[in-house]
Amino acid sequence: MRQKAARFGVTLAVAGTLAAGALAAAPASATTTAAGWVPYQAYRTLTNCVKAGTAKLVMENYKEYECRWDSPYYMLWLRK
Repeated sequence: MRQKAARFGVTLAVAGTLAAGALAAAPASATTTAAGWVPYQAYRTLTNCVKAGTAKLVMENYKEYECRWDSPYYMLWLRK
C-alpha cells in the first residue's frame, strides 16, 4: 500500500511540474495581446482604473476595457 501512495505522490508532483511549465511557457499577456487586448496603464485602485477605462471608451472609441489585478496595481487593458 505504501508503494501505491508513493507512486501517486510522484505522479502528482510530475503533473504539477508539467502544469507549472506550461503556464510559464505561455504568459497571459501574450494570449491577451493576440486577442486584440493591449495594456494601457497601471492604477493603484480599481475605481481609478474603471474611471480611466470608461473615459477611453467615450473619448477614444475603444470598444472594451478591462481592469485586471497585476500586483501591486490594476492594469487597464483596452480593445479596439
